[in-house]
Amino acid sequence: MNNDIEKDFNLGGTVESALSGEYELKAGEVIKEAWQHTVKNFLSFSPSIIILIALQLAIFYIALKLQLGNPGIILDAFTNPEAFDPSIFNAIMVANFSYEVISAPIYAGISLMAMSHAAGLTTKPRHIGKGLQYTMPVMLATLFSLLLQGIAGMIFPFLSLYLSLAFSNAILLICEKQIPPMQSLLISLRAVNKKIIVLAGIYSLVTIMFVVGMMFYGIGLIFVLPFFFHVKGIVYRNMFGIKLKIIASDRPKDEDDNDDNDPQVFNA
Repeated sequence: MNNDIEKDFNLGGTVESALSGEYELKAGEVIKEAWQHTVKNFLSFSPSIIILIALQLAIFYIALKLQLGNPGIILDAFTNPEAFDPSIFNAIMVANFSYEVISAPIYAGISLMAMSHAAGLTTKPRHIGKGLQYTMPVMLATLFSLLLQGIAGMIFPFLSLYLSLAFSNAILLICEKQIPPMQSLLISLRAVNKKIIVLAGIYSLVTIMFVVGMMFYGIGLIFVLPFFFHVKGIVYRNMFGIKLKIIASDRPKDEDDNDDNDPQVFNA
C-alpha cells in the first residue's frame, strides 16, 4: 500500500506577479547564485552542455554542406576577400537558423536542468531529454522568435537584441507552465519589460563573459555556458516561479523509484 503524501507548492514568483512587475530581481544576487550553481553542478552538468554544442555544430555543418557542397570555401573567402560570394553569407544565416530550431528541444532540456538547479535539485545527464516531449511547441516558439528577431534586425539592429532578451523565458514557460508557443513569447515579453534595465544589465555581463571566454581559444566557454543557463533558470524562478512537489514517503530509500520522475520533485 502506498502511503505517500504529496503536496504541491510554488517556489519564487508567479505568472501574475511577473506580468505586474511585482517580483524581485537583483543583478548581483543573480550573478552570485548562478556562479554557485555552476561550480556545484559543473561535473554533472557539463556533459549535457557538450552534447548540445556537438549537436549544434553537426547541424550547422550539415546545413552548410547541403548549401555550399564544400564548407571549406568559407575559409577561402576569409583568406581571399575578393573571392567572397554573397551566397556564402546567406548559407551561414540559414545554417545558423537551422541549428537553433532543430536543437531547440535539447536546449529546452538543458534549460530545465538549470532551472532544477535553481530550485535546489540535482540532475543527471540523461535529463537532457526532458525537453523532447515539448519538441513541436519549443521548435515553433524558436522559429517565430528568430523570424521576428530577423525582421526587427533589418529595421533596427538593437531591436533584434531587445527581442532576444524579451523572448528569453519563452522556452521554460512552454516546458514548465505548458503555455502555448505564441502566448509564451508574449508573456515573456510583457514580464521582461517590467524589469528591462536589470535584465539588460545581467545579460550584458553574460555577453561580456562570452567574449572573454572566446578570447582564450574558447576554453572559457566551459564555464560561461553553464553559467548562462543557470542565470536563465534563476531569472525564470524569480519571475514566474517553479512548481514543485513534496513527497513524504515511509518507504525505504532503496525502494524509492522517484529517480525516473521529473527532476522538479522533492522526495522527503
